Order: sequence, then structure tokens, then C-alpha cells
Amino acid sequence: MILESLILKNYRSYESLSVKFAGGVNILQGKNAAGKTNALEAIGFLSFGRSFRTQKDSECVREGSESAYIRGCVTKSCGGLAVEALLSTLERKSLKINGEPVKKLGNLFGNFIAIVFCPEDMKMLKESPSLRRRFLDIEISKLKPPYFYELQEYQKALAQKNALLKSKIKEPQLKKLVSIYNEQLASHGEKIIAARQAFTERLSEKARGIHKDLSGGESLSLKYRASVSSGEIKQALFDRMEKSFPSEIEQGFCLYGPHREDMAAFLDGNEIKPFSSQGQIRTATLSMKLATMAVANEDSGESAVLLLDDVFSELDESRQAALIERVQGAQCFITTATKIKNATGKTYTVANGTIT
Repeated sequence: MILESLILKNYRSYESLSVKFAGGVNILQGKNAAGKTNALEAIGFLSFGRSFRTQKDSECVREGSESAYIRGCVTKSCGGLAVEALLSTLERKSLKINGEPVKKLGNLFGNFIAIVFCPEDMKMLKESPSLRRRFLDIEISKLKPPYFYELQEYQKALAQKNALLKSKIKEPQLKKLVSIYNEQLASHGEKIIAARQAFTERLSEKARGIHKDLSGGESLSLKYRASVSSGEIKQALFDRMEKSFPSEIEQGFCLYGPHREDMAAFLDGNEIKPFSSQGQIRTATLSMKLATMAVANEDSGESAVLLLDDVFSELDESRQAALIERVQGAQCFITTATKIKNATGKTYTVANGTIT
């Protein structure tokens, strides 16, 4: 899978851009605030239909404009593909694949798979479990679009249950209504938990070898922490929700399920904590992203595109060399403010709203 070209109009710092890329390593070099990350963000938008930096599409529109446009031409083993996104400050965004409107966001997933690493990703292993759940949900959705719809249905049922728990409806009517939503949550939750567990196991297997290469010998492993034990997930989840009804009434929200679960990361058997070194966290996060790419390659039969934003700033030369070796054979975009030693590929200069 190769992104052959990118067209941007009124996207952040780019008023008008048209650029063609190489099939291997593409190095986007420029000063700080030159627009390197903006270019990666636009490429990532074509993969997931959202920015990896903001939840508001309007923030991607160039100041003074009402809309922004992204178009990427992709070559795959099955032929060519054109992905377009039109963002507006006034109305909802529109997405197209080969000129045909994408009516549901899930229909975009899997067409162009890009894996992103940016400095903000380091928060994933240091901060709230919600960031780790978000990582799992995004990456699984790219590979398995039906998973995205399970998430949507789960979130709908969860919102409705939480509204009930905060309502003034008396028991036993409230208990009966909550049980109905518990059945829906258990049904969708079972599929979400199973998918997360399977993905985490594969990710851990791939990340172990990658991390040893990048770190010089440390062992990285991952474990998914579900709210119920393995076995009959649906029944176990339903039973736990039913038993927690009194506590949920008191708290006013659903206490168990995929929305409260977590994924843990371990280095040499010790769980990574917020006080772990920046270097350890950066290398572990990067290893997880490269492992995600390996899983995506297996599942899609294509080589996913890798987007690395400012990844070399805190890596020593040996780890830089190991990373460059790891990305050989795939199309990769690397942003940097300085020259990268031992890097092979095509270097582009990013300045004044241009990439040349």
C-alpha cells in the first residue's frame, strides 16, 4: 500500500499543496511550526476520517477559510484508490472513495491503513485507561469495521442506561428497564472484549521482538484487563451488571463493562508506571505502534503506511538505526527538524506552506 500523492487546499498551514511521494521512506524536514505534522495529520485523516490531534474538524480548516480539502491517491495490490475529505466550519464533513460518498464512517476503514506515532501517544502508557482503550478501539476498527459498529451500539445503550440510573423512576420498574439495557450491553460488550483480548495478545507477541531490537534487550509484554474472566463473557458480564445494580443507583452510572477496562504494559515483567523513564515509555509506545503495523499487514494482506511524527528527537543513534531497519520495505513518513543520520529515503523540505 503506497500513498502516491497528496493534495491539500486550505488545510491548516497549507493554502494549496500538491505533492508526490516515494514508495519507501519519506523524510519531511523543516523548522518547528513549518507544517510537517499538519501534513501527517492530513494523511492520517484519509485513513480514519478523523484527526489524530483534535476532535474538532473545524480546527483543521485554514484560518479565514470556511472549508478544507484533502485528496490522496493510493496504490494497492488490487488497484488504485482515491480518498477525499471535505471539511467545513459550517456543516458536517464529507468523505469519498473513488468519487463515491462514504455514508458511514465505518465504510472508510480498511481502504487506506495508516499507523500513526506522535509525541502525544506517550500519554497512552502514563495517563488514563481511556487513552489505552481509545488506542485499541481505533486500531481494531481500522482492521475490522464491524467492531466499530459494535462500539457505537454499546455506547448508545450505555448512554441510555446511565440516563435511567439518574432518573427518578422507582423500583421495581427501574430494575426491569436497566436489565433490558444490561442485556444489550452484555451482547455488544462480549464482542468488544473478545476482539480487544485477541488483538492485545497478537500485539504483545509482535511487540516483544520489536522492542528487544529497539531497546537493546528489554522484554515488552501486554495484557488486557477485562471486567470479567474468560469463558462465557456475555453471561458473566450480564450477571456482574445485575449484581451491581444497588451500587450503580448510588453512583449514577454503569460500573462494569468495556468502557471501564484497561490494557497494561510490562517491561521485563514490571508494569510500566507514570514514573517510568521517558525513554522507556517512548520506546515501548513506538514498539506497540510497529507491532500494530505488523498485525495490520497480516490481516489486510497489504503493507500499512507508517506515520512517525518527531520520533527521533529522544532516540540515540543505535535506536534510530534499529528503527530505520524496522521500517524498510514499507512506505513511511518521518518528520524531523534536523538531519537524520544513516537514514535512507527521499528527503523533502517543508517550509512556507510547501513540500518540495
